[in-house]
Amino acid sequence: MKEIGNSFKTARETIGISKSEVIKDLDITESQLDNLEDGNINAFKDVFFLKDIVKKYAKYLNLNEDEIMDNFNDFMFSYTSRIPVEEILEQTREIKIMERQNDENKIVSPYTIKRKKNSNIKYVLIYTFSVIILIVLVILIVKYVTDKQIEKKELYNVVERVY
Repeated sequence: MKEIGNSFKTARETIGISKSEVIKDLDITESQLDNLEDGNINAFKDVFFLKDIVKKYAKYLNLNEDEIMDNFNDFMFSYTSRIPVEEILEQTREIKIMERQNDENKIVSPYTIKRKKNSNIKYVLIYTFSVIILIVLVILIVKYVTDKQIEKKELYNVVERVY
């Protein structure tokens, strides 16, 4: 990472761009720029943020962006492969604990509560089931009424024969 930082610093000084211009144009702090040019990866907590800054800075300085990103990715792979798994798990636990603490300390109002989205599937199934039951009932009622009318006609026929 120091090589990438040195290439950034050299390119910036060669072009004649001041640190304040870079800070303003890339919207980063002076300490972020200093750490980036010094190759101090430990100053950045978020690797994705660091990767984004490296990419933007390479593009800003008109350096070979693909080559810089390949070097950065190679460095990150070799750097992260040396971190013990226990340390990664411990960091993950600490992050989860901090997130829980932040959630507990939040002030919540009815307007900011994140509500769970109700599943529309439940309502669609209820509606569909209701429609099916209604159709079956209508069919049964129509069948019953037509059967009764047939019985009435037969009864009339029998009564007419008798009289």
